[in-house]
Amino acid sequence: MAFLHLRFRFLTVSANVLAVATLLGSLTFALGVRAEPENSFPPSPLELTEPDPLIPEAVWEGATELKPEERRQLDRALDTLNARAQAALAQGDAATAFELWNREIRLRRFLGTSAELEALLRVGSIAWQQENFYQAQVMTQRLRQLQAEQLEERETPNVEVLQRLAQAYEEVGARQAALDLLERVLAIARDRNDPITEEETLRQIARIALQDLDYEEAAAAYRELREMAVSRGDRLSEAYYLTQLAYIYDQLRRYEDAIAVKQELETYYRTLNDIAKVTALKLAIGDDYAAIGQLNAAVTQFQDAYRLAWEALQFYRAQEALDRLALLYERYNEFDAALQVYRTQLDVHQLARDTYGLMVTYDRIGKLQQRRQNYGPALEAFRRGLELARQLGNREAYFQVNIETVMQEMSAPNLQ
Repeated sequence: MAFLHLRFRFLTVSANVLAVATLLGSLTFALGVRAEPENSFPPSPLELTEPDPLIPEAVWEGATELKPEERRQLDRALDTLNARAQAALAQGDAATAFELWNREIRLRRFLGTSAELEALLRVGSIAWQQENFYQAQVMTQRLRQLQAEQLEERETPNVEVLQRLAQAYEEVGARQAALDLLERVLAIARDRNDPITEEETLRQIARIALQDLDYEEAAAAYRELREMAVSRGDRLSEAYYLTQLAYIYDQLRRYEDAIAVKQELETYYRTLNDIAKVTALKLAIGDDYAAIGQLNAAVTQFQDAYRLAWEALQFYRAQEALDRLALLYERYNEFDAALQVYRTQLDVHQLARDTYGLMVTYDRIGKLQQRRQNYGPALEAFRRGLELARQLGNREAYFQVNIETVMQEMSAPNLQ
């Protein structure tokens, strides 16, 4: 949600700038003055406009290139600019910091595209963190220029540079631009029959799409990644991609797909005899069945999870399975079944010496009995809870209030 909020602010700023530009254009037309678009806005601070003392005149004019020693000197000087910018930002002077960084980025291009990209990545991340959306927009514009150079002016685009460009887009918050570029990289990798680059690019697409809450695109990428892992027999990677898919399907409320994926994961972890993972998956599958109203299937999953956890002496998981089971019974008004589960849960808590768990379970029993107007058992449960609360020094007043409420209900006229 934080990202969406920031992106909204970014778009609002851009829209306001556009509105002002449109208004100025209209006034210019109305006054009969010839518009000068090139002078409407100041030049980008990343554009090379005037010679810089750090660059030899002949190099600036394009007559020659930097010599090795000149490159080393420039690199050291630009590192100094970066250090000065960091210090300015630490002192709260963001304007000076970005002025220095913009100069650094302008001059990094004399050291090559890779050097400039590294600076754009570094400073872009800072600009986004500082919510400096003008700076982020300026850097996005420069990244688009570099992208055009790579895709339009080179017969064989350098996919490593394109991937770094996509990463830089991501750093300045231009995630859709990053995704669009990565789709181009993916097409190039497939044309070149380069499975390594193809898989790496798909991972980038999946990660960025997931961060951008674009679950459909993320799911499509992870399905392809899963197929690639299967084709080479990489079970570990396959399990990771299935885990990501399970999460995405739950977010999309595609519970049947989520169940299918989690069942595959359950089979995988059974082969590893990883009972903790199997138990956790059964709980998750039970939740999915409950979400689509398949009560019996959900109950079966929770019961299986309890049995496995109990046999493995995983009392925490056993308690968790009983919690889910009891709450499910309560949701469907199966109160006797819920009480039976709570009584079993008391045994588990006692075995695990979980005083807090005992207190919580007595509280739930008391509430359930009170709901059914079984005030005697409700009072007994709350009193036991109070005893445990006193041992823990926690929630004593809460149980006192519940006890008083039940006693008032017991003495109400309609119960005489």
